[in-house]
Amino acid sequence: MVDGITRRHFHHFLAAGAATAALAPGIKPAMALETANIIWTFDNPHLTGNFAPIGPEIDATDLPVSAGRIPPDLSGAYMRNGPNPLYKPNAFTYPMDGDGMVHAVYFDNGRARYRNRFVQTPSLAAERRAGRAIYGSFAHPMQIDPKLLHPGDPQGPFKNGAFINIIQHGGHLLALNESTTGFEITRDLDTIGEWKAGTDKPLRLGAHNRRHPKTGALFAINYSHAEPTVQIHQIDASGTLVNSFPVALAAPTMIHDFVLTERYIVLLVCPAVFDSAAAQQGQSFLQWRPAMGTRIGLIALDGSTTRWLDADPFFVFHFANAFERGGNIFIDYVKHESLALGYAQQTQKSPTLHRMMIDLATGKVGDAQVAGMVTEFPRVNDALDSLPTRFVYLPTLTDTLLLSKPPSATFNTMMKVNAETGDVVRHDFGNKIAGEAVFIPRGTNGEDDGYLAVYAFDQEQQTSDLVLLDAARVDADPVAVIRLPQRVPQGLHGNWIPKN
Repeated sequence: MVDGITRRHFHHFLAAGAATAALAPGIKPAMALETANIIWTFDNPHLTGNFAPIGPEIDATDLPVSAGRIPPDLSGAYMRNGPNPLYKPNAFTYPMDGDGMVHAVYFDNGRARYRNRFVQTPSLAAERRAGRAIYGSFAHPMQIDPKLLHPGDPQGPFKNGAFINIIQHGGHLLALNESTTGFEITRDLDTIGEWKAGTDKPLRLGAHNRRHPKTGALFAINYSHAEPTVQIHQIDASGTLVNSFPVALAAPTMIHDFVLTERYIVLLVCPAVFDSAAAQQGQSFLQWRPAMGTRIGLIALDGSTTRWLDADPFFVFHFANAFERGGNIFIDYVKHESLALGYAQQTQKSPTLHRMMIDLATGKVGDAQVAGMVTEFPRVNDALDSLPTRFVYLPTLTDTLLLSKPPSATFNTMMKVNAETGDVVRHDFGNKIAGEAVFIPRGTNGEDDGYLAVYAFDQEQQTSDLVLLDAARVDADPVAVIRLPQRVPQGLHGNWIPKN
């Protein structure tokens, strides 16, 4: 037993019965799978209940369907990433710490199978050798004993767990973290290594990236913890980096997400700044400085021009979408009155869905609440990213969830909100905890022609389901309820990966 974890491994081969099977170029041999349960505990609401991590990496075929049926033409995989620390953390700040674990449900011919794997990062490898957590937290960095590190190991002070998102671009599947290198994985969730985007060194990029609707180029950002700058990358449709340029800021600032229109990169620079002096005094490395206000940057796609607009202080973790129409930019997003990481999010005014309008001629910024329910994790039909959208899919919390004082980011009801009218349609899961919804396209008969994939955890039975809802009729009975072979913890972000 190592630090409360019983370590039992078995060897996994990419080709059944072929221990010496040849691997595709650049793909590393699969590591031994983790098969033991995690039994340590940590006094943090975001490491208990369905936020608690799991240990076993498993495969399961022919998943049972308890209601409805799997659409026979559904072909691809829903993959979702999330923080899943293998070892008891030295400190933990939700949602910025953890080890990446990807859960995938693969669909083909009306059947579904499941697989989950840790993202095999160098940080996790270093902790496996030590048999315990050695890195600090995003908000509370810590110095690492150099004796625990091998040459080339990440020096810290906190780890790159590659646990926030998983995307596909240019034929590459990428597990992403917060403004650091991304890790390429295979469709079977084996880790290949740090992604270089066609260059000679790993590319640092954020967890949220935006694809241009006409060129197919991926735009990504990388902010700095130490320097007052953010780097913007343009990666072409084939997955090759073609341009990078810096944007100067007033202070080193956390920018978790951003939006794109057909002509602009739009940065909302909220007053969440990094302060190393505060960290050295035992305070949070990330400080909320409302006197700085929020600045909105309208940046040409090639970086040739930048226009700054000022707004009162607020914070944004996640945007739904942005688009240009009639000389204005419209931005649908979840607005937080301030930044509060971890459980403290519950004590501030609840985050709600807003629509911002920027008049490009005058620079006037307008903002209005679209729906007053507590929410986060907004999503749209990804095929319309940076194009006009009406519908935002996002979860909320109702009193049908029988849980006293739930941690922040606990939801049990899925909403379809019309951001033009404010109309809301709900699917209440009752006493089940639900996460982010991901849109799966079905056809081309409208913005909502598709399904929503949502993980739902039954607190009484301690079981997890993948629920498919009809995006056009969110309040209807589920299209399918698929029972999963083990509990799937609350994660962060995922995407639909079509079958090639």
